[in-house]
Amino acid sequence: MNIEIARLRDSWDAYVTATAPDSLYHRWVWRDVIQETFGHNPYYLTAVENGTIRGILPLFSIRSLLFGNSLISVPFSSYGGVIADNDRASEALLAKAVELGRQLGAHHIELRQGDSRSMSWPMSCSKVTMEVQLPGTIDDYCNQLSPSRRKKLRYGLKRGLRAEWGGSEAVSIFYKIFATNMRNLGTPVYPKSFFDNQMRYLGEKTRILSLWDGATPVAASFVTAHLGTLELPWAASLPESRRKEAPMLMYWALIQKAIENGFRKVDLGRCSPGGGTYEFKRHWNPVERPLHWYHWPTAEAAATSSSSDSQKIRLATTLWKRLPLIVANSLGPRLVRSIP
Repeated sequence: MNIEIARLRDSWDAYVTATAPDSLYHRWVWRDVIQETFGHNPYYLTAVENGTIRGILPLFSIRSLLFGNSLISVPFSSYGGVIADNDRASEALLAKAVELGRQLGAHHIELRQGDSRSMSWPMSCSKVTMEVQLPGTIDDYCNQLSPSRRKKLRYGLKRGLRAEWGGSEAVSIFYKIFATNMRNLGTPVYPKSFFDNQMRYLGEKTRILSLWDGATPVAASFVTAHLGTLELPWAASLPESRRKEAPMLMYWALIQKAIENGFRKVDLGRCSPGGGTYEFKRHWNPVERPLHWYHWPTAEAAATSSSSDSQKIRLATTLWKRLPLIVANSLGPRLVRSIP
């Protein structure tokens, strides 16, 4: 079993298609998006036996003066990690990741595996994703919601907001709302090029859903599609729009579109159990699925590092909320590249 750095897109994607076709974030296109947007060096590892790929592991080297060096699979997403035919290939990839991490001076390696696997590395599970399993019709889905949710939905639908779907031309609309929302949360915003590049590389797999109050966009989301799943990794709304239930109407439009187009499920994206986003998402009758992330050197070491990082982040969050929007949007893209 040889561990090699992958050089060929076709053979890599062929292996993903054959072994984990539902995995969008393992595909080579994310190598292009992340490297071009953030400048992080990719290390796409393959386990090869007798000329045949037996496993893969996409990694990105992230260097940060604030948080130190790390290897992440796959940054800025909820999924990634090892795909392998057997435990031998999986463990060989993990061993190579450790060797690579030491060579690069990484203090931490994180595999955003998503699913639970039998792996020798410690695992943490502090985040969940919410998946809505879709019935055949929107009426069937509506009947699954609680009476209180249906009442709020009827109220929102009378507020006169309208939903629009767009492509690359709508990124600016989404980004203006998203950047404002991120500043309000105290979080540096991604560069606009991150979303432009996804649109460019993923093509029709990406769409923008926006909600309008008259001539003003008040909420928007970045939506990706892959096979039977519609995913909502990023969404935002303006504070004043929430009186008219804009976030709820945006989710409703997303689920309606998914059912109309024959999708099997909607992935509402990751969140922390007990948080405000979690409480909002759980009213959509989702299946709550833990996200399993694996760490080296140990989960305890990662937790210690994460605890230290969290203290820095809490202080930075408090300060960030006070910044003028123009300043936050200027500084944010330079900082967020180091916060995967």
